[in-house]
Amino acid sequence: AGGDIVFPNAFTPGNNGPTDGVYDPNSFDNHIFHPLSTGVVDYKFQVFNRWGELLFVTQDVNVGWDGYSRGQLAKQDVYVWKADARFVSGEEKRMTGDLTLLR
Repeated sequence: AGGDIVFPNAFTPGNNGPTDGVYDPNSFDNHIFHPLSTGVVDYKFQVFNRWGELLFVTQDVNVGWDGYSRGQLAKQDVYVWKADARFVSGEEKRMTGDLTLLR
């Protein structure tokens, strides 16, 4: 198997301030927006607001968006994400979607 990546469509950020975005894949608190993935060797993930402003970017598949932008908790809204992933098999996947930030 060459790997896979799947994104949820909603999350509820924590209200304790910005974090480093590192998440526990076995946690159920849903405070970090992140994919479930296997076999990812190259990765870029971006989150934009409805006006196309870049709020978050990472190239580490183990780091997700904590819902903060410039130190402030983003408002409850729908955001757009874009992800590029390359797997151990060499297969590449480009995905886009939207996510709902609930608070």
